[in-house]
Amino acid sequence: MTSVIRFFVLSNIYVSLCVVALVLSTQFIFFTSFNFDVTSFLFVATFISYNFQRIISIYKIPNKKRKQWFISNYKLIYFLLFIALIVFTYIFIGFNNNAKLLIVLISFLSFMYPLFLRNIPYIKVYLIAFSWSLSTVLLPVIVEENSEISIDVILSLLSRFFFIIAITIPFDIRDIQLDILKLKTIPILFGVEISKKISLIMLCLYLTLELFQHLIITPNPQIMLSAVLCCIYTQFFIKRSHEKRGGYFYSFWVESCSLALLFFLIITSIFL
Repeated sequence: MTSVIRFFVLSNIYVSLCVVALVLSTQFIFFTSFNFDVTSFLFVATFISYNFQRIISIYKIPNKKRKQWFISNYKLIYFLLFIALIVFTYIFIGFNNNAKLLIVLISFLSFMYPLFLRNIPYIKVYLIAFSWSLSTVLLPVIVEENSEISIDVILSLLSRFFFIIAITIPFDIRDIQLDILKLKTIPILFGVEISKKISLIMLCLYLTLELFQHLIITPNPQIMLSAVLCCIYTQFFIKRSHEKRGGYFYSFWVESCSLALLFFLIITSIFL
C-alpha cells in the first residue's frame, strides 16, 4: 500500500487528481452534468506540467530518495508523458477558441515558471493560485458553449484563488531551508508562524466569499456547508505545518485539501 501511495505522489498522478477534484467541484456547483473532456484534459495537463518541472530540475532536487525514485522510474514517466501529450493534443483540438486561448495562457505560465518566473520575488504562491484558479474555475465554464461569466463565476474564481494560496503557503514552509539561498517566499520574509497566520487569513477570505455567494447572491446551503467543512479540514493541516514535517505530510495530506471540497460537496448532497 505504501509503495502505491509513493508512486501516485512521486509520479505527480496524485496532484493531477487533486486538480481534477477541483474541476469536478466547479462542475458540481455550476452544471448538472460533468464534462469528461475538461476533467481528462486538466488531469493530463497537470501531469505534463509538474513532470516537466521535475525533469528540468532533477539534479537540483535536494531530497535524495525523491531524486533516486525519479531516475529509477524515468522510462515509465517518459512513457506516461508521451501518452499524456497525445491525449492533451487530441482534446485541445476539440475545444472552442476562447478555451484554447485560456489554455495557451495557462500553459505559458506553467512552463515559464521553472525557467525564470520562479526567480521573481514572492511570485510563486500567487502564480500557482492564479493558474489553478483559471484552470479549475474559468476553463470549465468557458468550455461550455452556452455558459457565461456571471457574478457567481467571478466570486468562485476569487474564492478559489484565496483557497489555493492558503494551501500553497505550507509547501513554502516545507521548503524554507531550501529556498532561503535562492528564492524569496512568504515564509522567508515573515517566518513560519506568521506565514501560517497569513495562510489562515487566506482561508478565511475564501470562506467569507463562499458564504457571501451562497448565502446572499445565490443561496445554496449545501455548497455553503461543504465550504465550512472544507475549511475546518484544511485549517487542521495549516496549523500543523512546519519545516521539519515529513514530505508526505505536505505531498499527501495538505494536497488532500483540494480533494476535501469535492468530498464534502458529495456528502452534503446526500444528506441535504
